[in-house]
Amino acid sequence: MDTILVACKTIEDEIMTALERWGLDYPVIWLEGGLHNNPEHLRTRIQEIFDTVRCRKLLISLGYCGGGVCGLTTGNYQTVLPMADDCLSLLLGSMEARRLASRPVTYFLTAGWLRYENNIITTYQQSVEKFGKRQADRINRLMFKHYRRIGLVKTGCYDLAVIADRVGPLAETLELTVESLEGDDDWLKELLLGPCLDSDRFLVVGPNSTICFDAWSKLLMGSDPVSSSSQLCQEALPASP
Repeated sequence: MDTILVACKTIEDEIMTALERWGLDYPVIWLEGGLHNNPEHLRTRIQEIFDTVRCRKLLISLGYCGGGVCGLTTGNYQTVLPMADDCLSLLLGSMEARRLASRPVTYFLTAGWLRYENNIITTYQQSVEKFGKRQADRINRLMFKHYRRIGLVKTGCYDLAVIADRVGPLAETLELTVESLEGDDDWLKELLLGPCLDSDRFLVVGPNSTICFDAWSKLLMGSDPVSSSSQLCQEALPASP
């Protein structure tokens, strides 16, 4: 096998659209959505793939994801990863685009995020079931008080109006606006088509190598402290008073 792609189910819509658009037939190994919420589980799953896959090049359409890609040992193939904090930056086109889109502080969503991930809607629904609507409203206003809007990333792979209608009532409850944010597939395109020579945008790892934290340290030190890392690892619901 020449090239194999590893991708998260959360961006399945965008990956499948990209493969079709650019006439690619890479086999895809799908990772379960939400694995990044437990980086150790994510790390174990990816290492299993590294240990068993047979190809010339392995493309990983993930970001740092809480350290889930660090400390892993590759096999006898070249491995290419985007130097992103997570998949949302990949869909927005760059870390800089993500930083700019995070002002005002934004809770990002896509159709895939709603389909596969623990998200703002599931968190609210769980709190309603546990505490009742009135208490859930109070709890969630506190949990999401730093956010000013819900940003729907416009990737062209789903009906934006349908998602806006779905999140609209909760956004009103939490006093958030709902806005569409323009996506950009250039970063994903370069990952899939190559040659991935930009060292600031990609980590290219040789055969039988270890992916070290040092490769990500600059990215993390330069990241915005108010980012969706808090979105990816939401706090547990508070205990009932």
